[in-house]
Amino acid sequence: MALRTVIITTESDLTQTWTDSSCLNMSWSFIEQNMEECYQDDGTYVASYETLEVPIGETFSMTYLCDHEGEKIKTYTLTSGEYGIKP
Repeated sequence: MALRTVIITTESDLTQTWTDSSCLNMSWSFIEQNMEECYQDDGTYVASYETLEVPIGETFSMTYLCDHEGEKIKTYTLTSGEYGIKP
């Protein structure tokens, strides 16, 4: 996992969640819980989040038990790359 940061300006920025079109079964959000945790010495607010990294030459699979559209088990397999980068 890679740690990334984004400058934010409001509390609502901090509560955002997002998905990655290449990994729709997961969503991402910021680590910090309040604006005070994001305050920087230069007066800006910076929130952080972790992405999912799959090393080159490897895959990452997630299998879920479900009862959706007649499926009992659903498996998602990701190829190498970084997933969850905030748009």
